[in-house]
Amino acid sequence: MDNPVGGSIDISIRSYDEQILEAYGSLFPDDPQKLPELLDWRFQANPHGPAKFAVAAAHGEIVGMIALVPTRLVGSKARMTGYQAIDTVVHPSFRGRGLFVRMGAAAQDSEKLGGGLLWGFPNANAARGWYGHLGWTNLGGVPLLMRPLRSGFLLGKVHPKLRSIDFPLVGNRNGQAQVYADGRSFAKDFGPLWERVSAEFCIAVDRNGEWMRWRLFDKPGENYRCVGLKSGAGDLECFVATKIAHKHGARICYVMEAIGIAERRADLTNLLAAELSRAARDGAEVALAWCPRTALNRVAYRKAGFVPVPPRFRPIEINFGAKSLSGQGATKTSDWYLSFLDSDTN
Repeated sequence: MDNPVGGSIDISIRSYDEQILEAYGSLFPDDPQKLPELLDWRFQANPHGPAKFAVAAAHGEIVGMIALVPTRLVGSKARMTGYQAIDTVVHPSFRGRGLFVRMGAAAQDSEKLGGGLLWGFPNANAARGWYGHLGWTNLGGVPLLMRPLRSGFLLGKVHPKLRSIDFPLVGNRNGQAQVYADGRSFAKDFGPLWERVSAEFCIAVDRNGEWMRWRLFDKPGENYRCVGLKSGAGDLECFVATKIAHKHGARICYVMEAIGIAERRADLTNLLAAELSRAARDGAEVALAWCPRTALNRVAYRKAGFVPVPPRFRPIEINFGAKSLSGQGATKTSDWYLSFLDSDTN
């Protein structure tokens, strides 16, 4: 890609198209998370709406972009369409020209975007731009929790040779949960559960049945384990979703979501513990989760053995920030409900 001296660069808000798909290939070379089927799923099939992009183009060629994923936000403090900013990138040949700030400013034009809130999880490089130049509120690090599942994970931190001393740190538990294999039946069951629990939150991405089906069952290449407990009348009342992946030098069980009605928090704890036991038997060394300190389901995580991870011990820096484009929306970390379902990389 050439870098014409003095060439003009146009900034615009665009919809997903073939040119943006091609740009992903050049701006994110060899990234397995940017395959065409995954991009189509994320940007075109989202039940909350099609994605938009803040794009920088030189002579008709895309040299930078920010993907803006629509997220319908619900809760006692917000009910609006927001956009999650992800995949911020500028081609190396065009860095140093302020393109990130120009694209970010375009993304925050509420008339062009059509949303009331811009938010996301910027890495260390992007955080400087969002917070320092574009007026985002820094909501701190993501609320990361950890539960060691096998001894080798902890002993390996002491000395690499001790990693071979490996045994489960959770007892055997065999839950009686329903395992969901069909997205349609899951969506039908989860929708009413979400209606019951969503009133607890000040602001959260609307996890209705269709969105959850899209997120957990329709994503290409993923295999999430989804389990639930029902009432005698057949209503879903507790739900846990997990996946096991090798990342950051360990075999990790990601708890994508663990949620239930208030009357069955003890059952949610037991369901979560049973899934952790299963993950440990399957070789997972540690479990990770996102859950804010103020969320009611935090109690279930605590009783299942999860502890907060201080920022200095985290494998990578993930910040959390937002900017209201309408004068509404939460500006405190405690206002938000988050889980790994909100992450664009899990």
